[in-house]
Amino acid sequence: MQDAIYPVIGNQRSFPFYLTGVGISSPENHIIRKNGLRSHQILFTREGEGQLQAGGQSLRLKEGSVFYIMPGIPHEYYPVDGRWTTCWVVFQGNSLQQLMQDLEFPSFLCREVPDIQQISRLFENIYASAGNPLRGNEKCSLLIYEYIMTVRRVLLFDTGDTCPNSVIDAGLIFMNEHYDRDISLGELASLCHISPQHFCRVFRLETGMRPMEYLTQKRMLEAKVLLCNTSQSIAEISRQTGYEDPAYFGMVFKKHEGISPSQYRRTKASVIL
Repeated sequence: MQDAIYPVIGNQRSFPFYLTGVGISSPENHIIRKNGLRSHQILFTREGEGQLQAGGQSLRLKEGSVFYIMPGIPHEYYPVDGRWTTCWVVFQGNSLQQLMQDLEFPSFLCREVPDIQQISRLFENIYASAGNPLRGNEKCSLLIYEYIMTVRRVLLFDTGDTCPNSVIDAGLIFMNEHYDRDISLGELASLCHISPQHFCRVFRLETGMRPMEYLTQKRMLEAKVLLCNTSQSIAEISRQTGYEDPAYFGMVFKKHEGISPSQYRRTKASVIL
């Protein structure tokens, strides 16, 4: 079974991120790309095993293995057994090559992830959104950013159960997935089974900012993407980013960006992520 969606690329080219393809290969084929891909690729093994050759390495891709590869990097992968099922996403975007380097992604990276659930859930959301040719492009742009950052965390920083920031993971994930609703510090601490004071201390140690400061930064980032890439009203964007009062949203936005949401939209500024 080869289920793949390749969106028709139109105004997505102006997006900071846009999907060029998403699919499930079951079983996966023998793939040889002597010149690499034109897009960035993230692939993970859902079932079975495969073998990957890239960057001078030969690696076994067991269930839960995830790899990222930049455009233009020669690589080859093939099934080790007949059950090898992969889930893959390929994407492009303005200045994305430099952005991935700034986010510390090397040209090639592979790792076996102990818990693939969050990555798998995001993949399913991207796949479902890609199937909607009318409304899916903008949603995919937002999801790809979240996908990149989730994969970055598990490939570059997580080290299993001993990961030092594991105590705040549930709260951090909750904020990234539910930034559009009212969130309290007590709720976040409760999700992590620690006191609000301890949650704040660990969160600031690991992220360099307070929890509510992080939440505001996340909301402003999503608001900028929506302002640049959609025609939704300021009030709609306000609600989608967790602010019931558009006037208050405008005040917070101006404090962070120096200009109002309407002015930001008129400038057609590039979203710097």
